[in-house]
Amino acid sequence: NATISDNLGVGTIVDDDPLINISISDVSKKEGKKGQTTLFTFTVTLSAASDQPVTMSYRTVNGTATTGNSDYVAKTGTLTFAPGQTTKTITIEVKGDNKKEANETFYLDLFGNSSNSLFTKSRGIGTILNDD
Repeated sequence: NATISDNLGVGTIVDDDPLINISISDVSKKEGKKGQTTLFTFTVTLSAASDQPVTMSYRTVNGTATTGNSDYVAKTGTLTFAPGQTTKTITIEVKGDNKKEANETFYLDLFGNSSNSLFTKSRGIGTILNDD
């Protein structure tokens, strides 16, 4: 002698996977002579391997080094870490010159990361060491 007033139950599966931390390295190198190109390789690292892809975008940003002065070549793009991967690199071309000048910097910024991650260091600093 019972009446069922609600015959549906709701079960919620809560995602308890921790967020993956993302960081980027800094790079310092001599610029090289006029006509030379020096490669600045930044390393992007995940704190742990994920079981799902982790994505983010990147772009160079002028500092005291600028693309207008032909100090380096601007670059933008997207990085995708496949499940299990924890490191990737981004290479920026720096143009040498014969000018006596102070050390110069540019930046490599990470942004627009996937929802399964967060940034612990999203700006890499490229320091061009003057060697003239």
